[in-house]
Order: sequence, then structure tokens, then C-alpha cells
Amino acid sequence: MAASSDKTSRARRAYVGVVVVALLLAAGLSGAWYYLAGELDTRVAGLIATTRAQGTEIDCPGRAVFGYPFRLGLRCDAVTIEAPGDARGQGLRATAGALRTAAQIYRPNRVVAELDSPLLVDAQQMAPLDIRWQLVQASASFWTDGMDRLALVADRPVVALTQPAAGRLPLFEAGRFEAHARRRDGDLDLAFSGIDARIVAPDAPALPAFDASADLTVTGAADWLAGGMDANTPGEALAGREGTLRSLRLDLGDASAELSGDFAVAADGLISGDFELAVADPQRIAALVAEAMPQFQSVANTLASAIGFVGRQDNGRNIVALTLRDGNLSAGVIPLGQVPAIR
Repeated sequence: MAASSDKTSRARRAYVGVVVVALLLAAGLSGAWYYLAGELDTRVAGLIATTRAQGTEIDCPGRAVFGYPFRLGLRCDAVTIEAPGDARGQGLRATAGALRTAAQIYRPNRVVAELDSPLLVDAQQMAPLDIRWQLVQASASFWTDGMDRLALVADRPVVALTQPAAGRLPLFEAGRFEAHARRRDGDLDLAFSGIDARIVAPDAPALPAFDASADLTVTGAADWLAGGMDANTPGEALAGREGTLRSLRLDLGDASAELSGDFAVAADGLISGDFELAVADPQRIAALVAEAMPQFQSVANTLASAIGFVGRQDNGRNIVALTLRDGNLSAGVIPLGQVPAIR
């Protein structure tokens, strides 16, 4: 009888011990969550104050920290960013719907976010834009020296011009858009893709739906993700840079074009590089390029004609080596025209 009583007593003590440990863990987790929540709110408030002192206003009405106990997130009822113009007229005002960000408490260096439509962008030297979508999600990973990875996915994005009296003039739409960036050693890998994209502006040519993608590396640009890009335009950012274009692809179903190769951008924005172009149905691609971008009509038509002379056939595609020197494009000894500088 005594032995049975001892077993019961030991079981009771073990149960009590488990309960005590669970309560201590819960208390520790709660304390850690509320501490981190306070730190997050303080840092966000500090960031808003710092940017305000630098002349940029960030407004996050209804700001609140949420996610207890396993997530740590920040939400706003809306987001507004207003940066004043400078000597070059680079002022910006952007407003969007509700923002929700969150990180798992056990993985605080990876943050996911959702932003509600629409995004209204009013920048100097460009027409006001109204950008809408069904769902936008983003994720970012951070390490000791700043952001390490960034991804953005948008379902059914539509880019439109803002018109008087709250009207909209759609310009572009797609079934899905993705953008990815990651640091790799000292370089920056970039990838973009648009699925079932269409140009829908009223005065635009009646082009078919297309898929487009780009995959490239910019040498020595890893610090861009950590805010180290001191530039206002693509031309300024890429000036003096080198990189590798793994793929720049346009796919129209029965016709496609894909460009790859190494490149370098001069201080004036002119590109040099050695590339390989693979085209299925080059005449149709040239006609579409000329219709969509008349400034490239001469280059596109000359290139389509030259492919038959200097290209080779591979799996139904015409493949030709291209040389670009300070904006002057050629296929072998055949000059194709001038590629405009990146601005």
C-alpha cells in the first residue's frame, strides 16, 4: 500500500513539475514578446521621426503591434510617404491601403508583408499613377549587415494614369508579376517576371498578351539592398557597372526572343557587351518590337534580316552572336544600329 502511495506521490510531483515548467516558459515567452513588441514600436517611431527630420514624412495611422504569442507584426490602417523635391525635381508622394507585416518569433530576421490596393504615386516629372491589384505579398530576410533577400509577388496588377475627377486610364495589366533580389557575395542577383501581360493604353498598338522575364547579376551592387544605392534613375545606378544577363526573354507563344551575355555600362549610360540572341519567328518579333517601341524599329528590322545570314538553327530557333560597343550593335560584320543609353 505504501509503495502505491509513493508512486502516486511521485506522479503528482512530476505533473506539478511539468505544469510549473510550462508556466515558466509561458511567462518567459510572454515577457519576451511584450519586450520585442515594445522595441519594434519604439524603432518604428524612431524611424518615422528620423525621416521627418530629413524632410520625408511617413504616416502610419492606426499603428499597432500584433501577433502574440508566436508572431510579431506591425499594422497600419494606411501608409503615406511624402518626400520633398530637390534641385532636380525628384519630389514624391505615395499613398496606399492597409499594411500588415509579421515575423515568426523564432525567426525574427524574416519579415513578410501584405499591402492593400490601391497605390497612388504622384512624382515630379512623371504623370500620376494609380496601381491596383488583387493581392500583393512581400518578404525580406535580414542579416547583420542589412537586407539579404527581397521578394515581391503581385496578383492581377493594373497600372493606370490618374485622371481628373477620380478617373483612371489603364495602361498595363498582367496576370501575375514577381520581383526577386538577393545578395551573393558582393554582387546582386535580380529576377523579374510578368505572366499574361498586356498593354491596354487606348493609343497603344494592339499587341497580343505576352510573358516577359529577366534574370541578371549586377557586379558589386550587393549594398543596394541595404540602402547603399545613391541614384535616382537606372542610368545613374548602373553607370560604371558590369554584370551578367543570364536571360532576357519575351514569349508570345509561337514567337519568342531571348537575350543573354555579359555587359558593361559606361558613365554616360551606353552599353557594351557580347550577347547571344535566340529567336523563334524573327520577322514577327521584329514587327511587334517596331510597333511597340518605334525607336527600336530600325534595329529590330535589320536584326531580323541579318539573322538569316549570320545565325544558326537550334531546336527551331535562330541563334546569332551580337556585339555591342558603346551603344553600336552588330552581328558579325553586319552593323545593326544604335542602342540608346540607359537613362
